[in-house]
Amino acid sequence: MSVNNYEWNLENEWLEKVLTEAKRQLDQKRHAKDKLKKDAIETQRELWNDLGSISIENGLDQLSDFISFMDIMKNQKRNHEFTQKLEEKYERMLESPYFGRIDFIEDKEDSTEKCYIGLSNLISEDFDFLIYDWRAPISSMFYDCETGRASYECPEGIISGEITGKRQYKISGGKIEYMFDSNLSIDDEMLQELLSKNSDDKMKAIVTTIQREQNQVIRNENYKNLIVQGAAGSGKTSVALHRIAYLLYKHRDKITPKNIIIFSPNNIFNDYISNVLPQLGEDNMYQTTFNDYMHKELGDEFKKETSSEMMEYILDSKDKLIYEDRVKSIKFKTSLEFTNILKEYISYVETMDRDFEDIIVRNKLVISSDEINKLFFNDFSELPIKRRLKKLKSRIEFLIEPYEEAWINEVYEELFESGDYIEREEMIEESTSIVKKSLKDVYNKISQMTEFNLIEIYKGLFKNLDTFLNKMNMKYENSLIEHIKTYSIDNLNANILNYEDQVALLYLKCAFGHVPNTSQIKYIIIDEAQDYTPLQYEIFYQLFKSAKMTILGDINQSINPFMNVGNYNNIYNLSKSDTLLINLTKTYRSTMEITKFSRNILIKDADDGYVERHGDEPKVVGFSDKNHMNEKLIEDIIYYQQKNYKSIGIITKTARQTEDLYNFLKDNDMDVKSIKKDDDSYTNGILVIPSYLAKGLEFDVVLIYDASNKNYNSEDERLLFYTCCTRALHVLNIYYLDEITSLLK
Repeated sequence: MSVNNYEWNLENEWLEKVLTEAKRQLDQKRHAKDKLKKDAIETQRELWNDLGSISIENGLDQLSDFISFMDIMKNQKRNHEFTQKLEEKYERMLESPYFGRIDFIEDKEDSTEKCYIGLSNLISEDFDFLIYDWRAPISSMFYDCETGRASYECPEGIISGEITGKRQYKISGGKIEYMFDSNLSIDDEMLQELLSKNSDDKMKAIVTTIQREQNQVIRNENYKNLIVQGAAGSGKTSVALHRIAYLLYKHRDKITPKNIIIFSPNNIFNDYISNVLPQLGEDNMYQTTFNDYMHKELGDEFKKETSSEMMEYILDSKDKLIYEDRVKSIKFKTSLEFTNILKEYISYVETMDRDFEDIIVRNKLVISSDEINKLFFNDFSELPIKRRLKKLKSRIEFLIEPYEEAWINEVYEELFESGDYIEREEMIEESTSIVKKSLKDVYNKISQMTEFNLIEIYKGLFKNLDTFLNKMNMKYENSLIEHIKTYSIDNLNANILNYEDQVALLYLKCAFGHVPNTSQIKYIIIDEAQDYTPLQYEIFYQLFKSAKMTILGDINQSINPFMNVGNYNNIYNLSKSDTLLINLTKTYRSTMEITKFSRNILIKDADDGYVERHGDEPKVVGFSDKNHMNEKLIEDIIYYQQKNYKSIGIITKTARQTEDLYNFLKDNDMDVKSIKKDDDSYTNGILVIPSYLAKGLEFDVVLIYDASNKNYNSEDERLLFYTCCTRALHVLNIYYLDEITSLLK
């Protein structure tokens, strides 16, 4: 609904009042920052004048004074950083102070409050709220409610009343560009304008256009765990990041970004989302990938395959002789049955008989094998096995100490009486060395008895795999099991760790007690949740038992046909009473034409909603030879550049194809970049990227290269191909040689 001239004048007057107050507070912060800077310089001058050069000869008093100065300087630095953040907040506010307004009359009140909503609170000297932070309790009504009866929850309880009006604004450079009254329906003008824009090189905040279903995820704290299933382009990642901003706002006295960790699909994506929280005035949480986390925990002893290398192998090695062996191994090791086998194996390793022996020093029994067994299976039984063995070793070595000391003293006396030594220190050193050498075999025996070798333990599983299958009444073909046993042990003997073996090893490592301290983590975000196996979720649970989880995914975008969750019911350790599944049912990324085209790739019907934003129909173009296809590709790239599209994603199937196409385009003087591994950085422009690294990203224009039946010829690749098509915002073109992929037939 349009706004009349009288309302325009009132709104401009209000905006001027807000900007004046924001400018006043900005000047205050700048003055405070300047003062802090001067104080810091003065503190450094005093440090030099009073203490001069720090030297140990000057005594402890000088060192104590120096530490006091350091504490002052650290505090000044913290205050400066806090003031800097406030200064940036007010600078953003002067550019665009608010984006929405609700007129709310509370029950039993006579007057209507006009609540302006922006990125941050703005409170006047008289303690009046000029702007409410979008995360404030009252602001929830802007996203959740239409005009009419409404309520919101705050620390005082439920506040009910009536919304008599809602208004949206586009303010830029401190000027109102436009405004309109709205019920914030999905097809509102502001959302349409935002979606029609070109993509950026970083994900942007969506705070001005958060939809009701998204807001339910952002503010939900009734459950420990949230599973968010949403179609491609439904805003899952944006919602997760805004949820983090909301939690940091609401629980500022309890949590900081250091208490939150997000697991992203790859480091490209981490880079892509890195600007959202700073746009919302918050510092970034700890960002990592499961691949990086796992590699760090498993160390550098073995050659470890990355998740991207695994995908490249799956997609580009079908003609290799051992390909089928590898696929069988992956399928087996990512199955629910294998997870259960691992659990049974852990129990077996912890309770199996051990070859403990008597520890004897100079014909004297230090500790018997029976006593060692009692310590291991009774006294230390509450500890995980690795810590149990470590404590057992320490205990045995402690018991040996008196025997060792007595022996050293005897040898010392013998050396002294020999008259061959003069210096006491020399005799102590020599007698200790003699005894240590004599006890070498004893200490080696202790080390062998208490050794914890994760690789050898893992090998033991495959050496006895038949036993566990029979014990758990699992039926597999003998030939398959023999393949898996031989293939796995040969790789381990060659110091090669395939990705699926690393997951199993990390699970064993955690289960056997080598769990890093993660008690400071209170919230964990798992993005692209469909691409984790049940075993990986078991690891998440082991690592972050007390943390609250937000799990976001789309089963239809499982890019790895052999490593995925399959169904969210396969996540074992999430209590149903503590877990809520929320479906995001609308997609906002692509035009209607691209959305409908992409959904036709799926075998099952997809009835999710979408924004009615129109564009060109996707083009599927065939060629009889590669030269003509490449010429058309270059022609289209130039055409879309001239149409002012900022990002053009050329998606190949594999990294090898990315490399070949990138070199071809460079040779033809195209200003093009490429991503071939998951730690490359994302940039705008013309980008060539393999299919499995494109997930989570979006482009103005997506050009899918060589969608021929020769290239995409497996049903296992259907969801991968669907994921590629859903990366497009405005334009989708598909090129193929000879025969189109059967996935589009």
